[in-house]
Amino acid sequence: MRFTVRHTTRFRFDQPSGHSIHDVRLTPQPAAGQRIVAWRIDGPGKRFEWVDGHGNQVTTFSAAYRHDSVVIAVEGTYEYSGTDQWLRYAETPTLPPPFWLRNTGLARHDASFDSVIEGLAGRAADPQQQVAALHQIMERLGRRIAYKAGVSTVDTTAAEALARGAGVAQDHAHAFIASCRRLGVPARYVSGYLRNDTPELHVGRTSHSWAEAWVAGLEWVGFDPANGISPRGDSLRVAVGLDYRDAAPVSGRRVGFGEAAMTVDAAVTAVD
Repeated sequence: MRFTVRHTTRFRFDQPSGHSIHDVRLTPQPAAGQRIVAWRIDGPGKRFEWVDGHGNQVTTFSAAYRHDSVVIAVEGTYEYSGTDQWLRYAETPTLPPPFWLRNTGLARHDASFDSVIEGLAGRAADPQQQVAALHQIMERLGRRIAYKAGVSTVDTTAAEALARGAGVAQDHAHAFIASCRRLGVPARYVSGYLRNDTPELHVGRTSHSWAEAWVAGLEWVGFDPANGISPRGDSLRVAVGLDYRDAAPVSGRRVGFGEAAMTVDAAVTAVD
């Protein structure tokens, strides 16, 4: 299958800025069986390419002139022709699995997650049963956290989403990661793309997010708790991190005063 991506992020400042810098983590990390047919990232000012500490390719745009808006646009095409049950990556890990056990940030866990992982400690520690145990966590979270837009923000924590009982894909991913780490299973946040041209999937008009857990013998295995599935060939990874903040598709800072507003629109569609 082949998919096209059109993703636009707009920043508007109510007072002009003399200098703004935007870090873009939207360069694909294709899995086995995936192929990037074309990919382009456009933004204002000078452009710099670098790799962050989590192994993500980052494109930084620096606009050192007076401006009151910024537009960052991504256009691309990717395809999938594999048959694997989950996405496999031929990569050399930049960080060891224990790093991804850190109890920090938006995916921080506490005792409120004990009910989610109840009875799963033994299975999660058994390499033969670990994947099944992680799928059970995903199923439990699907019952505990309804998919609902507009009830959370990019700063909502896993514990807050669990207590509220509603959220979007970012919240589901954080809650899954927190549950895994509380069981002693390394887990990390993934940002990427998933087709949003079908009502069968919970995907907004932004990029998508899911999680990966470290499984002995299999390495990183993906879990999409918002949809209750393992990511398939239509899920394209672009960045990983301890939580959303490490893998945010676009982040920025500016010189100036006043408020800034950001709008995002992403269309990921299947094509013949």
